[in-house]
Amino acid sequence: MAVAQQISDFVKTNYGLDAGSFGDYAIYSKSTKFFNRLDWNINDKNQLTIRNNTVFSEATNLERDAANFRFGSIDFKQSNNQSSTVAELKSQFGGRASNSLIVGYSSVHDFRNTLANVRTFPQVEIAYNGGTIFLGNDREASVFNLKQKTFEVTDNFTFYAGKNTFTLGTHNEFYTIDYGFVNSPNGRISYRSPAEFLAKLPNRVRGNYPFADATDNLDTQFNNPYAHFKVNLMSLYLQDDIQLTDRIKLSPGVRLDYSGLPTRPTLSPQTTGSAGDPNYGSTYTYPPLNKITNSYLNSVQISPRLGFNIDVKGDKSLVIRGGTGLFTGRIPFAWLGYAFYNNGVGYGAYDFNNNATATTKLVDDPLIPNGGLLINNNPANGGVTRTQVDLVDNNFKMPQMFRNNLAIDYTVGGYKLTVEGLYTKVIQDLKFQQVNTKDVVRYYSYDTQQQQPIYVSSTGTAGAQRIDNNFANAYMLSNTNKGYRYSLTAQIQRNFPAGFGFSTAYTYGKSFDIMNGIRNSMESNWQLNQSLTPNDPQLGYSNFDIRHRIVGTVNYRQVWSTSNATTVTLFYSLQSGSPFSWGYVNTTVDGSAQANSLAYIPRDLTEAQKLLPTGTQAAEFMAFVDSDSYLKTRKGTFTERNAGRTPWNNTMDLRFLHEIKMNGRHSLQFSYDIINFLNLLDKKLGYYYFSPNTFNSTASVGLARATNPATGDPTFTWSAPAAPYSIDPLGSRWQMQLGARYSF
Repeated sequence: MAVAQQISDFVKTNYGLDAGSFGDYAIYSKSTKFFNRLDWNINDKNQLTIRNNTVFSEATNLERDAANFRFGSIDFKQSNNQSSTVAELKSQFGGRASNSLIVGYSSVHDFRNTLANVRTFPQVEIAYNGGTIFLGNDREASVFNLKQKTFEVTDNFTFYAGKNTFTLGTHNEFYTIDYGFVNSPNGRISYRSPAEFLAKLPNRVRGNYPFADATDNLDTQFNNPYAHFKVNLMSLYLQDDIQLTDRIKLSPGVRLDYSGLPTRPTLSPQTTGSAGDPNYGSTYTYPPLNKITNSYLNSVQISPRLGFNIDVKGDKSLVIRGGTGLFTGRIPFAWLGYAFYNNGVGYGAYDFNNNATATTKLVDDPLIPNGGLLINNNPANGGVTRTQVDLVDNNFKMPQMFRNNLAIDYTVGGYKLTVEGLYTKVIQDLKFQQVNTKDVVRYYSYDTQQQQPIYVSSTGTAGAQRIDNNFANAYMLSNTNKGYRYSLTAQIQRNFPAGFGFSTAYTYGKSFDIMNGIRNSMESNWQLNQSLTPNDPQLGYSNFDIRHRIVGTVNYRQVWSTSNATTVTLFYSLQSGSPFSWGYVNTTVDGSAQANSLAYIPRDLTEAQKLLPTGTQAAEFMAFVDSDSYLKTRKGTFTERNAGRTPWNNTMDLRFLHEIKMNGRHSLQFSYDIINFLNLLDKKLGYYYFSPNTFNSTASVGLARATNPATGDPTFTWSAPAAPYSIDPLGSRWQMQLGARYSF
């Protein structure tokens, strides 16, 4: 609290900013929803349904956890207004054919408003106890104004010919998007400690600004979205369900997917004329910037598939089923929005890093209005006008996977037993790179296998050099063929005549990828991907790694009379904890400007004392390592991506449902739900553990680099970090819900 008070007093006195609450803070969420539906039985062969969903919602967004603390000023209000109308016409043709035509239109307006009293104040990030303190205006809320309109047409024609059931269909989505988002228009200023913040010594200063507006006016940017583009997703598919015999059914099919951009981002002269790196290929490769032509997408991807179902005995007591095929996905359109917005033509960018340890410090204060831009324009700081480009590889395609599953269902004595295996192999997935990093590296002596290249400055200190000084940063989206996942599930279920029933299933699975692709920008996807080689990431456990999961239900239904019945259902889920990575948070030692990194763990106390020469810190750090079941296995090497785990997440939900049947089609339902029933039984049960996503589920090992030598190894300091995971304050509490439903 004392540190928070110091920071609050400092910004109030020096900049007039009310940092906001650092104690209890109330957030809210509210929405108004309208659901409308019209069903029209035109005749016995045609049915028309028209439905509309309209939602007006808003919510504030302040989050705190064990590692990251946010002052009230960083909060913002997010508003989302959307309306979707869909018309569906179902038609029958003589009993041998049918058709379903769906036409839809939707409109979405998603925007944010910051709540700080000084709207031009930047986002401030202060490293503290292995976590981060945030205050000011959220960098992703100062200019955020997204408008999206979608027109959709789907048609499925099914016809029957002997043993064959053919389905010929098409699904098409046409998007018009105004992407009014600017990352860090006020600046994003990072400090290594509260002491350096109070001393006005920033370590990293970065931001974006419009070339056409020297005042960097936020309202102008909000009201005039820079990125305007269209996306067309079209598909054509054919499937044949073939009943070869009364026991064997095959379902071959093929799908053609087209992803197109009618217009492309403008290529800046800096991109087309970019110089190459004479050290290209030392640790990573990429398409050279001057070879980029924006010729990605606008092509057809083919996805053949085959499914089968074998009723071995003909009585459904033993069924073997499965399938294999290619499946094509899509990417968030925000990444394309960044390619249009960060095209190097409309916006400039600045990024000054490692200022705290630099011999010559930045001139000017980044916390005053437009302070980061003033630093960028000051000749004393170099005076170079730079931009940022987000580029897409010429050969980029939508993600595509090769999926396979095989299952056996066996029914005996009323019990149904199922075993199912799934395997998915990446054909094309996602890779993000920072391609303006000069490939000049060295390795620290403890890295005997040369696993972590250190990108160095001209003097040999850690700090990557730019390939092209016209760019603050240059990011590239391309494809990778690395990645796979598998799972094996066993399930047993039974319903008894007396009204009792149960189902339980156990799943074991693993998932591997090179990055998770869950951030909204190319920059964040790269900066927050934990990798020893950030521009050539290797396979590691995925954020979506399942490992162990047990789910099931227990239910009992009591029929009191022909019109009254009560059902009691207990749902339970027991799952391995969420994966997280041990390493550096909001900093790195490899000079790459990532926002987190994996960490080297000394092999023994002797080596630790060389790297942590201050007092007893080496012994304290090794004791910390020995106290963790995972970290103590990494002595003499590096931590791994997503190899840590939170405790298991165990939940139970209980539902009581009473049904009353009335005349005709009228009925009443009354429900009573207890969510997280375990926590109601015992306040120490039902906790939901999670690893904060601020830095992509990275937990600090507590190390901070103290020196950055031109030769030899750096030294470090250590302070005990916060817990590597947090407890969800809402999801870990029991809740009760009453409901009523009238059907007619």
